[in-house]
Amino acid sequence: MSDPRGFGPRAMDEPEVIGPYRVEGRMGAGGMGVVYAGVAADGARVAVKVIHPGLAADPQFHARFVREVDLLSRVRGRCTVSVLAADTATMPPWLATEFVPGPTLSTHVQGNGPLPPDELLSFGADIAEALTDIHRAGVVHRDLKPGNVILSASGAKVLDFGIARALDESGLTGTGALIGTPGWISPEQYRGDQADAAADVFAWGALMVYASTGRPPFGTGAPDVLAYRVMSVDADLSGVPPRVRDLVRSALAKDRKARPATHELLARVTALRRGATTPMPVPGRRPVVPLWSAVAVVAAVSAVGVAFTVNAAGTPEALRSPGVSSSSTRSGSPEPGGSESPEPDESESPEETATADETAEESPTPSRTPVKTPTARKTSPRPSATTAPCPSDSAILQQVAAMNGGSLPQDAAVGGRKCAGSWLAAEIESPSVGGISLIATRNRARFVDAEIGSNFCSLSDRPALLARAPGSIKTFLCPQGFS
Repeated sequence: MSDPRGFGPRAMDEPEVIGPYRVEGRMGAGGMGVVYAGVAADGARVAVKVIHPGLAADPQFHARFVREVDLLSRVRGRCTVSVLAADTATMPPWLATEFVPGPTLSTHVQGNGPLPPDELLSFGADIAEALTDIHRAGVVHRDLKPGNVILSASGAKVLDFGIARALDESGLTGTGALIGTPGWISPEQYRGDQADAAADVFAWGALMVYASTGRPPFGTGAPDVLAYRVMSVDADLSGVPPRVRDLVRSALAKDRKARPATHELLARVTALRRGATTPMPVPGRRPVVPLWSAVAVVAAVSAVGVAFTVNAAGTPEALRSPGVSSSSTRSGSPEPGGSESPEPDESESPEETATADETAEESPTPSRTPVKTPTARKTSPRPSATTAPCPSDSAILQQVAAMNGGSLPQDAAVGGRKCAGSWLAAEIESPSVGGISLIATRNRARFVDAEIGSNFCSLSDRPALLARAPGSIKTFLCPQGFS
């Protein structure tokens, strides 16, 4: 039976006392350990987090936890939950924070719906203030989500800041594993980069979408699907009040450099709350992570294979932005990988200008419709016009993998290619994720210059290499021309 104050019952084998606090019940449990409701000698209520013994026994985790507790103890702010006491030497170690009555944002939205616009701005200002205080102390939250925000009578308060780093840097998560909740992790965290204050700003934007609409910014789905959306698909901002939408959009920029700094975020949302009709200018157009940068992450986080259809925009339908409908689909059967030996050269001329009778190989790429994802860029010296053998499927896949962080989806295959002199164009297909294009120049020994991307046929995003390619290469990659 639950405690009348909302605490769960304490099990018979659980402690009655932790440090100076009397345990009244269990508040919750998670991967880090168990949180108990405690009472201090003066009657004040506290929350005591006891670290899981398995984690505490790991020397790396324990050392990091000790350092994090020291940092967390320095954080003081109106919108953060203060650390009151800790014992990192005992086994298992524990950490006590002030108890804040009130529902989490997740519980509130599920029971009462989204926050009204005025409350949303106050909520946004509170979270931005909390992040400012946290970052000032040299701490990064890294796992900001609706379950880590309490809506108290005095405003929103942030919980559990910084603790995730102890686990993330201990080595206990396994190679390639991520700390955080799928759909709330920043793009750079998915890419394996170190999370910094900009990752928390991204999470602020995600929280604002959830608080104003009642739905996650990137929808719901399997972890690999959410990884793709976070990295390559714009968040669904329909339902976010226009007054704050631009600020939320800038916070959710895929490029961390395009997001506002925490202090700027606080200033801008505070100005909006006070009635300013025009917020400070938002950053310009942000770069978007190319399609197969996300593929590398999808390959890392996928536990099972998933088949996706592709909509008319060229985006895998299961991965498209939530709320976007598709009007048609396309499919293609990728050609299996070939041998390692070079294949006969298809080019009719060593010149960079191709003749009109050049044709693609027998494994043609499906017709393409431009998508909105900009292309990856990689610059090298201008190629020579020397004729080179048309590379094998295996050589093409190795080159694309090298440009894509060293990995490709397991089902990736060359769907078609075109060689013209020193030029190569190829379509790489993946039934589980979608397609990507390669344009390259090469000599007889190696690739000289190459670019990959999924939006080559857009005039605004067309790579420089394609712009100077022979006509047959352009026609192969963009049979419908550029738009």
